[in-house]
Amino acid sequence: MKLRSLYILSIVGLLLVIVVQIGGMMYAYDNTKKEAERALNECFRLAFIETVDNEINNLPFPDMTIPFYSYLSKDSIRSFEDEMFLNYQQAASFLEDVYHVAIPLDVMARLVEKKLKWKNIDRTVNIRPATDRSKRSVYVRFKSVLSEKAWLNEKKGEAIEAVMFSPFIPLVKDIVFLFLPTLLLVVFLVYSWTRQMDSILKQGNDIEKQRSAFYVLAEKMRLPIGEVRSQISESRWADIEASGQHLLDMTEHTLTGAKQSERQRQVRKQYSFKIFSIVGLIAGCLLMVVWFVYLYRASFKETAYQVNDCFEAAFYDEVLKRRLSLLYEQTDRDGKDEWEESVESPFAKEQREFLEKEQSKYKVNRFGVVHMYNPVDLNYRLRSALIMQRSINESGMELPLSVQYLDSAFASRLEALGMTYKSGIRQYYVPSDSTVVEAGYASAKYQDISSRFIPLKEDSILCIQGVVKNPYRYVISSVWYLFLPLWVMFLVVLDCILGQVKVLRTQRHLEQFQKDFTYAMIHDMKSPLSSILMGAHILNSGKLSGKPGKEEKYRQAMMEECEHLLTLSNRVLVLTKLDEGHLELHQEEVPLRPLLDDIIAKISLKTSKRVEFTTVYHRCEMVYADAFCLREVLGNLLDNAIKYSHEEVKIDIICESEKGFCKIKVCDNGLGIPLKDQSLIFNRFERSAAVGRSGRGGAAGFGLGLNYVQQVMLAHGGRVEVESEEGRFSEFTLYFPIETV
Repeated sequence: MKLRSLYILSIVGLLLVIVVQIGGMMYAYDNTKKEAERALNECFRLAFIETVDNEINNLPFPDMTIPFYSYLSKDSIRSFEDEMFLNYQQAASFLEDVYHVAIPLDVMARLVEKKLKWKNIDRTVNIRPATDRSKRSVYVRFKSVLSEKAWLNEKKGEAIEAVMFSPFIPLVKDIVFLFLPTLLLVVFLVYSWTRQMDSILKQGNDIEKQRSAFYVLAEKMRLPIGEVRSQISESRWADIEASGQHLLDMTEHTLTGAKQSERQRQVRKQYSFKIFSIVGLIAGCLLMVVWFVYLYRASFKETAYQVNDCFEAAFYDEVLKRRLSLLYEQTDRDGKDEWEESVESPFAKEQREFLEKEQSKYKVNRFGVVHMYNPVDLNYRLRSALIMQRSINESGMELPLSVQYLDSAFASRLEALGMTYKSGIRQYYVPSDSTVVEAGYASAKYQDISSRFIPLKEDSILCIQGVVKNPYRYVISSVWYLFLPLWVMFLVVLDCILGQVKVLRTQRHLEQFQKDFTYAMIHDMKSPLSSILMGAHILNSGKLSGKPGKEEKYRQAMMEECEHLLTLSNRVLVLTKLDEGHLELHQEEVPLRPLLDDIIAKISLKTSKRVEFTTVYHRCEMVYADAFCLREVLGNLLDNAIKYSHEEVKIDIICESEKGFCKIKVCDNGLGIPLKDQSLIFNRFERSAAVGRSGRGGAAGFGLGLNYVQQVMLAHGGRVEVESEEGRFSEFTLYFPIETV
């Protein structure tokens, strides 16, 4: 993937984190609102029932006195909770009409708040007369949550409701506490990435300027170098010295521009944002860990509450549906009733006389005064279960708790919530924690959830407790909408890490290119010109007069440097014309044998290595090509074969015809090319592969040679292929179409 595409993808991904987090927060708001309404309704019902029940127990009657009965139509089917709530609404009206007892709304409000705190909701609650909800403004609906209404006196039209203000503040505090750092981190990463890309683009522009300057310089040098070569033959040393100095000044000017660009880059490097991006990505990883821990702990706490609620409901079922039913069956057989000695108030007597006549229409519920001190803030269901358990314990009958029944009821309650995990019940002594009996999977370990214990008798150390085994999947799935941004951020951070690695590699590659380019200009342009200038100066000074051998040696060296510069200039000219589409090939039938013999002879004279050439011609001794370009291509491949080889070089040149092509293979026993570099060596100005193989401590040229070979072959309608094994050999194959011959 290209760096720009990866950069854009990373930026889009980082912005996507913000979008998904905002979406997650909106979903969390909606979910929190529903949860707050559910919690408020539940706590309001419990607080209403407990407040009314406490007022009943505070009536000036002895224990077991029946102050009144409540009655509901048998025609309607209601849940136990709804039925209980309606019974206590009737009870509230009887307290007001008959006993002139007002329900203390402020006490009820504090009780609602206390119960909400147990659900991790610490907000202010008001109990007020019920209002028309359709007239509430959008702002009021947003900042507050209303409970269902409860009748204090339906005949008089008196109803109340609970109002919880700003239930989303805890969510906002918790989420914003993490969201703001995430937002700032994303902005910071986007900014640092933008700065890095800007730096890379500037560096790329500088390199393009250097390339353009090099092209211009190489083309400007072509004619003057040709003149210098002629002047060498004519021994015009003064003219050569002047021309050489002019060309050297041009080269120095271009080289100075490249060095200036390098210095500016080094200055910019001091303000590089690479380190900030890396620190930002590390911070992103740490922030994800914080997010995960926070969300998991918050969800774990909520799950623990649900487990405890299921356990209390299961305990209530075991007491009411099993032990109390057994007690009633036994008392019915014995003809006993715990309330048979109870006393009815005058109002209750009047009610009973009326209800006995209408017993087919109504389902009757008896209220009694029971003075019981409640040491903890228990909900009505658990309180009722403990009252029933006390009655069972005081009955004198042996009705022990069934852990098997309780385990089954507990598992059913959990399954209804979607918690299909292993669970169990254990009965044990406090504080020794020694187990008496257990059912299911009751051994609690790390990451298991244990409910609060419930004593089986007043002032007893024998307790029961529910256990759910490792419900981590439920914990995570229950807040998936908050974990989703976390996973998106994780993927984006991974993408950013990969992008950062690619950015660093690109920056290193560009830095290496600039260094190699400067080295190549010195090695392939400035040094040859300096040699020509120095030779002309020495010969012009007359120091070698009378020394024809040395003079000829200098002359030959100067000619070779001119040939080198002309070759470089010609390649640049050809590549420029190819880029512009102006190159005209003068194709003709070129005999390969004399051409290769001439190239081999010249190369053998120049090289200091021991080179063994082998040529094979198999049905391919002529090729249809541009003679000049063909000589340059073959010369380049043979030069490389010698350059990137050991001291003893063996080169095989095989010319053969195959499948409509005339193939020319150049195979050497050199250093080979790493597989990872084989796709790069044909790129223009590509120096990384050459630097690794040259063993010279620097780049050996501009990286134009193989790109020149490839471009020329494409212009001929052919191609070039490479096969190599590092440390063993390299084989380049030129394909010339045979149809054009």
